[in-house]
Amino acid sequence: MSVRIATSLRGRMRALASQGIFATDCYEQLHTLVLNHLGQEHAALLAEPQHNSQNDSVDWYAAGQGPAVPLTDLPPQEADTLRAKAGGLARDIRGLSESLTADAQARQALAGQMLRLALQHPAPEDLWSVDGRPVLVNWGFGPSSGSAQPQDLARLGPAAPPPPPAMPAAVAPAARPGCLPWLLPLLLLLLLLWLLGAALGLLPPPLPTGCTPVDRTALTAEEQKTAAQEDELALLWRQLQERAAQCKPATPPVAEKKPAPVAPEPEVVTPFFGETPATPPEPVKPKEQPKPQPKPKVEPKPVEQPKPQPQKKKNEDLNIPKDAAKKNDLSFLEGCWTSETGLYSHPSNEPIVAEYCFDKSGKGRRFVRERNGQVCSGTATARFQGGNLQFESNQARCPRGGTYVPQKVECTGSENTTQCKGRELGGANHKWDARFRRK
Repeated sequence: MSVRIATSLRGRMRALASQGIFATDCYEQLHTLVLNHLGQEHAALLAEPQHNSQNDSVDWYAAGQGPAVPLTDLPPQEADTLRAKAGGLARDIRGLSESLTADAQARQALAGQMLRLALQHPAPEDLWSVDGRPVLVNWGFGPSSGSAQPQDLARLGPAAPPPPPAMPAAVAPAARPGCLPWLLPLLLLLLLLWLLGAALGLLPPPLPTGCTPVDRTALTAEEQKTAAQEDELALLWRQLQERAAQCKPATPPVAEKKPAPVAPEPEVVTPFFGETPATPPEPVKPKEQPKPQPKPKVEPKPVEQPKPQPQKKKNEDLNIPKDAAKKNDLSFLEGCWTSETGLYSHPSNEPIVAEYCFDKSGKGRRFVRERNGQVCSGTATARFQGGNLQFESNQARCPRGGTYVPQKVECTGSENTTQCKGRELGGANHKWDARFRRK
C-alpha cells in the first residue's frame, strides 16, 4: 500500500539532469537498480514522484501504512536515529554510484550519474519518517536559485562524538638485546640479491606473469563500435519497415473482352422428287446477309501527364510551398530533415541535433544521435494549424535507458523564407530558433 507524503511545486525547485535526462524521469530504472544491488530497504529510501498533467507540481508516494512525519517534527532522539539511518543508506547508494560511474560502459556510467543526482535535494525538511523508515522527497531537485547548491543526503549523519581525552604518552620499553640488529640487514641483502637475479633472468620474477596489467583500450573501443553498429542497424531496419508499409502492390491490367464471331446462316436448297417440272424452277438465290456495320472507334481519353515534381536537393532549407496550407498538402516534407535545436547535452556539452523523417501525410519519427553512437527515437507528426506549419514530437526513448523530453516546433513563412521556433514541452521549457535542412 502506498501513501502520499507531500506535494511540491516545481516553480520553487530546479530539476537536475544529466545528458538532457531529468533524474526523476528515471525513477523506475533507479528503483530497480538499487533493489537488485542493495536491497529493499535502500530502494525504499527514494519516494515515488508523480507529476500532474500541467507539469507544475509533484506528488510524492511511499510504501507503508503508518503516518508520515517530517524530520523537523520528530523528537530529538528519534530525529538523530532517523538521520543516522538515512545517511548510512545514502552512503551505500553513493558507493554504488561511484562504482557504476567508473565503469567503461556509457550506459553504466549514466546510471551512476543519475544515482548521484538522486541523493541531492533542496532542504533538510525533505527527509520524512514512514513506519520508522527514512524516506526522501524532492530528490533530483535543487534550490530554485542557480547559485545555491543542493544538499547531499550521503553527507547526513549524527553529530560526531567528542574526541576521547588525551592519554599520557606511553614510554617505549627498552629494546632487549638479541639477534634482530644483525638479522634484518641480512634479510634485506638476500632480497636485493634475489631481485637482481630476477632482473638478469637467472631467477624467476617475484610476481607471476598473469599479474601483468592488460591494456583494455582496444577492447573497449571495439565494444563501443559494436554497440553503435547495432543501434544503426536497428534504425535502418525500422526505416525499411516504415517504407515497406507505404508501398502498395500495382493493380494488374484488365484484359479487354472481344465479342464472339456470328456464324452465317446455312443455304436453303429445294429437294427434287423425280418429276420434271414444265418450267424449270429458278434457282433460289441465297439471302444476302447484312454487312456488319463497323463499330465506331472510341477515341481514348487523353491521359494527363503528371506535373514534374521539383527535384529534392540535399542540404536545402525548409520552404513552405504556395497554397500548401490551403490544400493541407504535406507531401513536400517527405524524406528526412536535420534540425539544429540550440540545446546541449550534459555533462559532455555536445550540441543536440535532431533528425526528422516524414511520409507524404506528415507522419514520421524523431531521432537523436548521441556522441557515443546511441540513437534515441520517438514518434513525430506534422500538420498545418491556422496557416502555420507545426511539428510535434513525443518523448524519444534510448535503447540503453533514458529519454528526451517532447518538443514542439512552429514554422511560419512562404516559399522564399521560413522561420521556425522550437520549445520543450516540460522540464526546463527551453526555447530556440530551429533550422531545418534536407538530409
